Amino acid sequence: MRGPLTRTRGLIAGLLLVPSLLLAGCGTEATPTAIPTVAPTTAPTVAPTTAPTTAPTVAPTTAPTTAPTAAATDTMPAATATGAVMTSTVGPTAVPPTPPPTPASAWVPGAHKNTIPAPAKLKDAGKLTFGSDATYPPQEYIDASGNAVGFDIDIASEIASRMGLELSVVNFKFDDIIPALNAGQFDAVISAMTVTTDRMAVVDFVPYFSAGQAVLVKKGNPKKIKTLDDLSGLTAVAEQGTTEEDTLKNLNDTLDKAGKPKVNVLTYPTDTDAVDQLRVGRADATLHDSPVAAYYAKLNPDAFEVAIANFASAPEGIATAKTNADMHAAIDKAVKAMIADGTMDAIMAKWGVSSK
Repeated sequence: MRGPLTRTRGLIAGLLLVPSLLLAGCGTEATPTAIPTVAPTTAPTVAPTTAPTTAPTVAPTTAPTTAPTAAATDTMPAATATGAVMTSTVGPTAVPPTPPPTPASAWVPGAHKNTIPAPAKLKDAGKLTFGSDATYPPQEYIDASGNAVGFDIDIASEIASRMGLELSVVNFKFDDIIPALNAGQFDAVISAMTVTTDRMAVVDFVPYFSAGQAVLVKKGNPKKIKTLDDLSGLTAVAEQGTTEEDTLKNLNDTLDKAGKPKVNVLTYPTDTDAVDQLRVGRADATLHDSPVAAYYAKLNPDAFEVAIANFASAPEGIATAKTNADMHAAIDKAVKAMIADGTMDAIMAKWGVSSK
């Protein structure tokens, strides 16, 4: 992501395989300069008890389920010039078919309920409200029932339980999520968000995970991509506002100085929009957090593979507003307790994720 709104991800272990990948439709508008503002992503069904001011919907958390397989559209817009920015104008992102979490987990939800005092300042009484861009499986996504699920969502659920609060998840576009947090639309943000200097200037962080970036390509790696420099002259895609987008921009600066062809960079509002470009052949590679790239490759082993794995590793954190020190202190206490008593490792095991 660009500037203070940057996101990176971590490693992922084995996930069960399912037949095919369903991904959302792609963008239809192009602009050669700045990324236009896009309305917050909305969950497909469930509405919140108290609607937030900018219309994203709340998806209550449940145990992860396997979404049914469905056919994805192959209708694509015309290719754009090098460096063009693509934006999606379609509705909510479709749900990819999702393997269930690995069964080996010692996590017992509710085992530490009411062990941490809840902060006095809450968006909604009795609820702990998290903002999350739920288009980033396996860390956060919307399942076939319209529920927010994933590794990050289970962490949020455990934190809420320890405070004796009900969990509420607002599905919100990542590029706008920090301003929304500071505007009071959530109590905190958990969305595979990399801790960066720029972000630390505007929000506080509770680190909980370490992640890297990765490059996803079609099965067989037809372009023989082994290093980032191999993307020179090719088309690569990333989600808007992510560290992966920054990586491609920085790579183009380096290639330009070396007199080499730049990467044709396309960006989309959601990660599932981005990977769909690879699936239908509009892109040669996509950049994701490491767990997400591995997820797509293991979900569709006949379609994708990881060409470059786990580079530029960095910590991810739960973001809180600087005006809510009590919230930050309570979440920090909960996360440290989860790490100390093994709950964090157990939730990682459930989703086949590791920070090692």
